[in-house]
Amino acid sequence: MSQSNLATSTPVPVTSKGVNKVLVLAGILLLISLSAWGFQLKNGLIVTDMSNSFSWGLYIATFAFFVGIAAGGLIVSSSVYLFNLENLKPFTKIASLSAFACTLGAGAMILPDMGRVDRVFYMILHPNISSPLVWDMIVIASYLVVTFLSVYMQLLPDWKRDGRGFLNGWTKKCSFEEVEEFSKRWSRRVAIIGLPFAVLIHTVTALLFATQASRSYWNTASLPPDFIAAAVASGTALVMVISILAVGKDRFNQYQDAFRTLATIVAGALVVHFFLISVDLIIHAWWGGAEGQELFYILFDRYGLLYGIEILLPAFTMIFFFTSKGKSSRNALLFGSLLLFIGIFAHRLMLMYPSFNMIPLNMHVSGVDIGNWAYPVATGEFQEGISSFTSFWPYKPTGVELALSLLPYGIVMFVVSFVMKLYPLLPSGLNKD
Repeated sequence: MSQSNLATSTPVPVTSKGVNKVLVLAGILLLISLSAWGFQLKNGLIVTDMSNSFSWGLYIATFAFFVGIAAGGLIVSSSVYLFNLENLKPFTKIASLSAFACTLGAGAMILPDMGRVDRVFYMILHPNISSPLVWDMIVIASYLVVTFLSVYMQLLPDWKRDGRGFLNGWTKKCSFEEVEEFSKRWSRRVAIIGLPFAVLIHTVTALLFATQASRSYWNTASLPPDFIAAAVASGTALVMVISILAVGKDRFNQYQDAFRTLATIVAGALVVHFFLISVDLIIHAWWGGAEGQELFYILFDRYGLLYGIEILLPAFTMIFFFTSKGKSSRNALLFGSLLLFIGIFAHRLMLMYPSFNMIPLNMHVSGVDIGNWAYPVATGEFQEGISSFTSFWPYKPTGVELALSLLPYGIVMFVVSFVMKLYPLLPSGLNKD
């Protein structure tokens, strides 16, 4: 059967045992993370290793990671409709679904970081429009609606054919041809809206960092485009991984051209990512002075291992995916994508360490400058022998933070596997036995 015929054949839901295993794993992750969240709600944010000096940690890094993947997923789906990428059309539903699931996961991660969930209602009832956090809340809520509509519109013909579905009772009075035409027309319209929204969601997320005047490491105009480049790379890689697993080993070769295209998109986005990183480092090195020396000490010495992971793993994936060997096999694509995910997550985490450990505060007593000290660290309790002031906070996520940060992983795995089990996301020729 030709590739074009496969793309238009009757879809059926994936029913493999692998999906059931993923659902079980997702349930375990959700149970662990929700239990940790309950413990944090009872005891407060003191159970984390964050402080008033190092106020954003693993939670915000995880949030930024999933926002990026969400943006990348819809960029892939929208690009297929807008630029007629025929070989990627069988994967548009997966791309939209991954974007929707990752947006849910990213949004959920904000709540534990706030400490008190009831504060969300204050943001809704009394929004401070000058706050980038309010912008982000609006954009994420809007993006969640757009990604849901993208999945919904694409699934309408399949639901009509099978006589089941979700919120599709109005289609009973329509013929299949009418529903199919409606689906095509509105899927394209949502794609037109979705592409700028995908760019906007990560631009606003980057501005959350870049507009913090006291964090010199974030104060760069290259941060938003770099966020978008990393989002395209990681989001496309997730779409590729889900599609590869759904297709299965036997049918991988039938769609190898599509996977080659996705791998090339990942590699191309990483070229832009590394260009922007290089430009930023050059500027810091050229004009930074003492501040630049401190930054490079933090990046290459104190956190050299983590920064090496951030740079080397995505760099390997970029080079690997540009080679024919990197695109030739299922395992090669999965391996390269895994390294990329680890590297991009390290990139999100490394946003925190340089910024929160470069916070000079000039203190004056009776007009005398007594030096540059950091803000006093809130330890939560008096500890004899520990100074109230510190110039460095060696943040390490606690067990509670690690457990709670599994929440978006559980949400994404559950939503994607559950929907793939119930509803058709791939042409029948693509489904795994």
